[in-house]
Amino acid sequence: MLYEIVCDKFKTKKVLFNSGLNTVLGTNEGDNSIGKSSFLLIVDFVFGGTTYAKSEDIIKNIGEHSIKFAFKFSNKMHYFCRSVNHLNEVYLCDENYNNIEKISLKEYCQWIGEQYDFLSPYTTFRKEISRYIRVYGKNNANEKLPLHAFPQEKMNDAVCELLKIFNYYEPIHNILEISNKSIESLKTYKSAQKYKFVSKISKKEYENNIKEIKKIDTELNNLTNKLDQGLIDVEAVISEEAIEIKNNLSRARRMRSKAKMKKDRYDENKTYKFSPVTFDFEELMDFFPNANLKKLEEIEMFHKSISKIFQKEIKSELKKIEQEIMDYDSSISEYENRLRELIKNPNLSKKILKRHNELKSRKDELEMKNDAYNKLIELKNNESIDKKRVSNMKNQQLSILSSKINIEMNRLNNIIYKEENNAPILSFSKNNYSFVTPENTGTGIAYKGLVIFDISVLNLTNLPIIVHDSFILKQISDKAFEKILELYIKSEKQVIIAIDKKNSYTDETQKILDESVILNLGSNGNELFGKSWG
Repeated sequence: MLYEIVCDKFKTKKVLFNSGLNTVLGTNEGDNSIGKSSFLLIVDFVFGGTTYAKSEDIIKNIGEHSIKFAFKFSNKMHYFCRSVNHLNEVYLCDENYNNIEKISLKEYCQWIGEQYDFLSPYTTFRKEISRYIRVYGKNNANEKLPLHAFPQEKMNDAVCELLKIFNYYEPIHNILEISNKSIESLKTYKSAQKYKFVSKISKKEYENNIKEIKKIDTELNNLTNKLDQGLIDVEAVISEEAIEIKNNLSRARRMRSKAKMKKDRYDENKTYKFSPVTFDFEELMDFFPNANLKKLEEIEMFHKSISKIFQKEIKSELKKIEQEIMDYDSSISEYENRLRELIKNPNLSKKILKRHNELKSRKDELEMKNDAYNKLIELKNNESIDKKRVSNMKNQQLSILSSKINIEMNRLNNIIYKEENNAPILSFSKNNYSFVTPENTGTGIAYKGLVIFDISVLNLTNLPIIVHDSFILKQISDKAFEKILELYIKSEKQVIIAIDKKNSYTDETQKILDESVILNLGSNGNELFGKSWG
C-alpha cells in the first residue's frame, strides 16, 4: 500500500495514508486553489503519472522540487524519490530519503505492478491504473465514457483495456495473432500483385480461363491420340535417344575442330627450311680471308639433313591427323543421319510437337493465373474467417464481462438506494460501448454511476487503488454520498478522495470524513504549498 508522501515544499511536510479510505479535506466554504486536485495529481505522480509535473502553474510557482514517497508491502518499507524535472527517472532511497540507486520509470512501474500482483502480458501497470485515478486535469472523468483514459482514445482500445484488467483478453489475443498473420499475408500478396510478381486477374478473366483450359485439354487429347502408343509422353519434345545422339554429335564436332586446328599448325610448318648460315661463301671470304670454309660447309650440310628429317616427321603426323579428321567426318555424318531418321519418325512430327508445346505452354500460363486468383480468394477468406473468429470471441468475452460488472453495479446500487433508483448499465456493441442509467439522465446520477463503476472494478479485479476528485463527488446527492463512503471503506483497498463543505453533509458522513482525513487544506497559508496563486 501507499504509506506516505513527503515534500519539502508542502505546508504539511509528510502525509501518511490509511489502508482503506483516505480523505483530502477542503474548507466548508468550498475554497478553490488550495491544492486538493494538486495533491491527488501527486498521488498519480507517485503511481507513475506525468500530469502533475507538466502543470505549468505548479512549475512556475513552486519551481523544481522532488516528491518522496514510501510503500509498505509484506510489512517491509520501500522508499523512493522522483523529481518533476526528470520524469523518466526514479530513485530508490534509504529510510531518510537519501538516493541509493537510479532506475527508469518503466522499471519502477514494473516493480510496483509486481508488488500489487497487477501485471498483464498484454498491457502495463501504468496504463491500467491511470484510468481509475480520476483527477481534474487528467481528462478521464467523463461520466458517459468511464472506460476512456483520455477523450481521444479509440472506443475499441478502451474496451480492450477493460478486458485486460479482468484477464479476459488472452483468448482474444491468441486468435488476434492468427488474424494479424492472415491480414499481413493478404497485404503482402496484394503488394506482389501490384508490382507484377504475381498475376492479377478479375473473376470474369478467371472464368474465361477455365473455359479456354477445357478447350486446350480437348485439343491436347486429340494430339496425343495421333501419336504412337509407345510415344505417348510427347511433353518431351525429343526422345532420350535423340538427346544421346545430339550429345555424341556435339562431342565429335568438337574433336574434329581440334584435329583441324592441329592440322593447320602442321601445314604451316611442313615447308619450313633451316636458313643457311650464308648464301655465298665466296663473298664471305672477301671479308674473312682466313675463315675455315670446309668447316662451314659441313655445318650447312648438317642443317639440310635436319630439315629433311623434320619435314618427314611433319608429313607423317599430317597423315595421321587427316585420317582422324576423316574418321570424325564419318562419325558426324552417321550421327546426323541417325538424328534425321529419328526426327522423320511420324510419331514425333515437328508440327504436332510444336502445337502440343504451344498448347501446353498456354495451359500452364492460364493455370498459373487462375492459381494466383484462387490464392487471393483463399487469403481473403482466411482473413474474413479469422476476423469473424476474433469478433465472436470478443463478443463472447464482453458478454461475460458486462454481465459480471452489471451484476456488481446493481448490487452496489441497491446498497445505496435500496432499489429506489436504477443501476447503471454497461453494454457493448461492435467496437463500441455505452454507459447509462436507464430512465434517469441527471448529472448526479451519472456521476454516481461513474463512481459505482470504479468501485465495481476495484472489487472484481486486482486494481489496488482508486482516486476520486471533489468535482466528481460533489455532484452526488448527500444521501447517496454517505452510502458511497461506506462502500469505499468496505472495499478494503486504498481509496483516496478530495472533498470540501464537510458541514453540509449528514452527521454520519462527517464522522466518516473526520476518521479518514489524511490532509486538511484551507486558505490563508493553509494551502498544500502554504500559498495560493489562483
